[in-house]
Amino acid sequence: MAVPQHTTPTEAEGAHRLAADTRLLRGTGPGFGPLVSRFPEGQRTLLHVLRAQAEDVPDRDWLVFDGKDRLTFREADDRSRRVAAALVARGVAGGRVALLLRNQIEFMPLFLGTLAAGGVAAPMNPELRGRLLALLLQRCDPEVLAVRTDLLPRLEELPSLGDVQLVVACGEGDVPTDVHGVPVVAFADMVTAYPAAAAPQTLPRPSDLAVLMFTSGTSGGSKAAMWPHHYLYLASAAASDTLGHTPEDVLSTPLQMCHIAGLQVFANSALHVGCTAHLKSSFSARTWWHEIADDGATFAMLMGQMAAMILEAVPEAPDHRLSHVYVLPQPLGRVEFERRYRTSVIWQGWGMTEIFPHLPRKQRIEDVPPDTIGPAPSWVDHGVVDESDRMLAPGELGELVYRPLIPDAMARGYFEDPETTNHAFRNFMFHTGDLGYYDSDGRVHFVMRNQDGIRRRGENISAVELENIVLGHPAVTDAAAYAVPAEMGEHEVKLDLVVRDGTELDDLHAWLRDQLPRFMVPRYLESRGELPRTPSQRVEKYKLAADGVDRPAVREYDLRRR
Repeated sequence: MAVPQHTTPTEAEGAHRLAADTRLLRGTGPGFGPLVSRFPEGQRTLLHVLRAQAEDVPDRDWLVFDGKDRLTFREADDRSRRVAAALVARGVAGGRVALLLRNQIEFMPLFLGTLAAGGVAAPMNPELRGRLLALLLQRCDPEVLAVRTDLLPRLEELPSLGDVQLVVACGEGDVPTDVHGVPVVAFADMVTAYPAAAAPQTLPRPSDLAVLMFTSGTSGGSKAAMWPHHYLYLASAAASDTLGHTPEDVLSTPLQMCHIAGLQVFANSALHVGCTAHLKSSFSARTWWHEIADDGATFAMLMGQMAAMILEAVPEAPDHRLSHVYVLPQPLGRVEFERRYRTSVIWQGWGMTEIFPHLPRKQRIEDVPPDTIGPAPSWVDHGVVDESDRMLAPGELGELVYRPLIPDAMARGYFEDPETTNHAFRNFMFHTGDLGYYDSDGRVHFVMRNQDGIRRRGENISAVELENIVLGHPAVTDAAAYAVPAEMGEHEVKLDLVVRDGTELDDLHAWLRDQLPRFMVPRYLESRGELPRTPSQRVEKYKLAADGVDRPAVREYDLRRR
């Protein structure tokens, strides 16, 4: 399919046209590169890419986990076919498979094997536990649940597993015969029991549903975004094209594959390129540079607070090959990071679960404001609109919206949530909920996320989800979660509560630690007599945040002990 062309006007003419025109803008960024165009439209799925790489470079390492567990392209193809054959034999082919896994060797065979069986994969954050884990399992409603062996106790804590028919235990450790009456099979036994030749021979179409990818939930709770095969292929191939990776590159990140960065920018990018990606199951600021050196990495990715932690912990880096590190958002100590560690930091680029419109590049756009995320690609229309979805003029702050010009180039909505889907995709454009503006050259500038979003240690936290969980405690009658500044950039979580007489905040915090993923546990708690509200009963969180945290009424907790 031909990529639409766009002629950029002169700055003066463009500013006048943009101010007077209510239509969305045509992206002025790159079109389709060689990796996107490698396969004809009818074969643009990751399964086609994997089979091609298994033939071209069968013995090259594709993924390496924690520097020891290696998966070649041929092994990945063989194991994914075996997983597909097992799902067919067990009568769950074409169903949904939830993956409660860290970055580990079983992840991709299960992910791609599910797709090869005509099913839908649903990666889940391995930090989930308690009520939130139960809620997200209910939202994606899987027939199969693949879980890291050491996380099996979290399943025992749930009231049930819903409609799950099979649990696949991944990793070392004892495997029970069942959980809540659902049979458990070890991954190693699963892939040896069925031959690769028994897998379905017909691959899914690019338009078929492939993935339920959970959003961060910054605007009303985590939603399961529906990704077709083509979007899974396109986003990772386009990112690889704009970054200019070659088969000689080595990629490395501690970011998890349950999120876009680990899955698309690293694992699937390496699949398209035919290079090796190193993925870590956890992050350590003190050892990160040694891991980079040992991996021989040429490209890496971190979140802003991770980079700040490394600067504090590591006075100098060992000898390394790392030419570029992608850090979001741009760390406050970026210049010092580059000087001290002899590498180049890039940060311009932006995407979200539903769409990846601003692709990262190794060549920075110089002499622009730090909030610049660059142009959208030429196959995407974009704009900034007001509350009535009318296009705003250059420099005016509004909501960022996007509309791809080709089919299946973004998520197609939220699983079993038509109301939220209709709201986000109204008026023939996807509404991000994020604020920004564009300049007279068509470059987009990202200003802030939805006001209920909290960014902490590389994770997006839904204030609504946190509030809903704490309101489940019988002693809590009202709650407001919001972001407060962290020492190293990004945010910490503060939770203000209205509680019944006699409630101890320490006891409530201990309860939250058992209910929440680690990254969501509040650092600060405060008991208040009431929460300030608008006439429409929305909590005025800006008033709460203005009080600060350096007051006797605020209880602070050390979360490092967990």
